[in-house]
Amino acid sequence: MPKQTGLSSERPGIMEGISRSDLFEHSGAANMIVAFDTTLVAVNAKFEEMTGYSRKEVEGRMSWTRLVHPDDLKKMLEYHRLRRENPSLVPGNYEYRFIDSGGGIRWGLLTGATLANGSKTLISVVDVTELKEKQFALERTEELYENIVQTQSELIVRFTPDFVFTFVNDAYCRYYDESREELLGSPLLLKHSPPGEVEKQKKYFRSLSTDRPVSEVVEMNVTASGEVRWQHWTDRAFFDRQGNLVEIQSIGRDITDLHLTSEKLESTVEKLKNSFSLAIEMAGKIIEVRDPFTAGHQRRVAKIAGAMARALGLSEDEIIATELASLAHDVGKIHVPSEILSKPGVLQSAEWAIIRQHPVYSSEILRTIETPWDLAEIALQHHERYDGSGYPEGLSGEDIRIEARVLAVADVIEAMSSHRPYRPLVGIDLALEEIEEGRGTRYDPAAADVALYIFRKKGFEI
Repeated sequence: MPKQTGLSSERPGIMEGISRSDLFEHSGAANMIVAFDTTLVAVNAKFEEMTGYSRKEVEGRMSWTRLVHPDDLKKMLEYHRLRRENPSLVPGNYEYRFIDSGGGIRWGLLTGATLANGSKTLISVVDVTELKEKQFALERTEELYENIVQTQSELIVRFTPDFVFTFVNDAYCRYYDESREELLGSPLLLKHSPPGEVEKQKKYFRSLSTDRPVSEVVEMNVTASGEVRWQHWTDRAFFDRQGNLVEIQSIGRDITDLHLTSEKLESTVEKLKNSFSLAIEMAGKIIEVRDPFTAGHQRRVAKIAGAMARALGLSEDEIIATELASLAHDVGKIHVPSEILSKPGVLQSAEWAIIRQHPVYSSEILRTIETPWDLAEIALQHHERYDGSGYPEGLSGEDIRIEARVLAVADVIEAMSSHRPYRPLVGIDLALEEIEEGRGTRYDPAAADVALYIFRKKGFEI
């Protein structure tokens, strides 16, 4: 005979003061005693609450099988039989679906035990419907996520802190022409990273932290065929509650064509910059022949303005535009009579009027040269002043391009540091005092500050 269990098997004394009926009635679970023929012999109040049936309706009148969902009935009957014949084959508890009095389907977690005489079974059921619904919702969400991830064109991969693949999507497999079986469990960095990049990539991934869990990077990788490709990756690190790195997810896209195009564009821009610089230098040499006192002025201004633009954090395009416009800002002096350019002493008002037209002439000349930068406008504005006191248009503040505001400061510093026919050399110290004094009035405050910084703090030399 199989070993039987029941309330009578409890150690003597442990149940003292508590009746078996109290345990049955108030355990918190839906309890029922089921005869071998599946008739419900007794049920408790929780059973009534959970199923909607009263004791009067079910005790001695209803088969327990009427409460079981048809799809689970075969399993439940088999467990009911085995519980008497071979209890070791029956799980300690298991889930099943039951039907309440209104026809509603709910989920229960069942625990059963054969009573001492072997003719009846004590069954306790806890309603886990809400938990199961959450579980199903999570499974649906995971399935939806899986479908979304697998159908993405982006490369999606997850890996451990030791850089071992835990997930790859279909796009990643197609991209590297390797199966999911080949990839999962294999080392990510050794698989696709060039040997010289492995340590660099390890350092990058280990820089992710709870404070900075997301980062972006452009990387070069190698496909199974040995082809070098470039990708842009967005990486996210996941941490446990103790702050330990658990997993990293990377989403990438191929940017090889864009990278190669960018390289070609950078090469073209550099060639264009060099060609334009050469053309401007040639124009500058013509000016220097007519005005030897300004020899090298534009090159020196370009050096100062470029350093200022970088220190200000301007974009690469703005830096290039500032440097190139500086190389050409005085090219319009070609139209100014040489006797005015090289005249010693004080210029007359009429002569100053002609000189003040050179930004306009420079702009007109630069408009004839097609470049990606608006050099003509920068040259036109290089004598404008932050407070509106400049020329030729009397612009002020933000209406003056940032490149022109930088150029204006660089131009004053170089001019005051060099000899002019109408005045002797002033020197760099007085030039910087002029910039400091005019900060926020004649000169853009940020441009003035950065000029003072690179000369006084960084030791910049013209």
